Amino acid sequence: MKQFWIVLKFELSNYFKNKSFLIGTFLLSAILSGAIIVPTFFMKHSKFSDDSGQHTMTVAVEDKTGVISDRNSFAELLPNYQLQFMESEDAVKDAVETEKVNKGFLIKGVNQYICVLKNSTISSEGQDPFEKLLLQNYRLTELAREGINVADVEKVYAQPMQSETIILGKDRANTYWYTYVLIFILHFLIVFYGQMIAISVTTEKNNRAIEILATTVNSNSLIFGKVLAGAIGGIIQAGIILSSAFISYYKFSDAWGHRLDFLFHVPVAVWIAFLVFGLLGYILFDFLFGMIGALVSKTEDIGRHSSIVMMIHMASFFIALYGLANPDTMLVKVASFIPFTSSKVMLLRVSMGTVKLWEIIISGGMLLGTCILMGVLVAQIFRFSMLIYGNPISLVTAIKKIREK
Repeated sequence: MKQFWIVLKFELSNYFKNKSFLIGTFLLSAILSGAIIVPTFFMKHSKFSDDSGQHTMTVAVEDKTGVISDRNSFAELLPNYQLQFMESEDAVKDAVETEKVNKGFLIKGVNQYICVLKNSTISSEGQDPFEKLLLQNYRLTELAREGINVADVEKVYAQPMQSETIILGKDRANTYWYTYVLIFILHFLIVFYGQMIAISVTTEKNNRAIEILATTVNSNSLIFGKVLAGAIGGIIQAGIILSSAFISYYKFSDAWGHRLDFLFHVPVAVWIAFLVFGLLGYILFDFLFGMIGALVSKTEDIGRHSSIVMMIHMASFFIALYGLANPDTMLVKVASFIPFTSSKVMLLRVSMGTVKLWEIIISGGMLLGTCILMGVLVAQIFRFSMLIYGNPISLVTAIKKIREK
């Protein structure tokens, strides 16, 4: 056990002394914090924001037809629009082209207009509030011409539909995005740090440093120390980066108008599931990548021989993405009990689906047991292969040799 702690401490110190690790952690934390903090300054001082902090747009309008009879009353019905009435079509187009206004409207008749944009975006699609108000103005004008009491019609149209929604299970609209982000974080942790662990093991075999280590340190302590150090390093780095984002949003959530709460308000139960299942799944795949590192002697062979591990990992990732839209399907339920997929899929079910406590306990127990068995197997393979150089060793061959001993 003492040797394990020595290896673990040594490997962790290598991570924390690594300039790339430290700079990467700092840069990613700064980028995430900046992405949250910097936009708030533009929100406060933007010329398209009113005093209440709501987003407003400056709009140029040309109305030679006189459809809008009372311009002041019309403008009051569009609180998020600052209307600028212009005398010609060219003036409107010039204002839009020079970005003095966000958009322009050329009114050609009581039920006809042209919208002028400099560039079309996804957000510019759909019915515009200006169009809705023009349509309302047209209807009221026509009703008045037919002699129909406009006040009575307005009263009928203004009557809102009263409704209430009762959610008996999970509000999946609110849980979707933070679940999506947590799954992606786990995905990148496994891919990035798994490869680093495999490279670390293979490099020591390639430069023969493993020969010195093998004479002084137990092979079990070596592999467990390397794998767990990589896992801890990844968790610490991810924790620092995520903490910077959460702290930044906590401090500036009011400036955002709490518009990103759907990403940052994660329930405690989901965090627990992420820590337990994410950590165990992360360690499981780290052991698999450590095994790949032990079976090959050259770093260039890692990519080719880790394809099966990557396929298993990608399968779990795509099942989780499928489960985001279908969390209660049989495929998702079965995958939540398979150790190689449960780290993401059970997290998904806890966050978005309906899952019972006994299911969580059984799935977690199976994942923990698989981690232990995989650790023992990888330690034996590592012990067998650490002094074998040359061509890569197949997993089947390694297991046969272990059984013969």
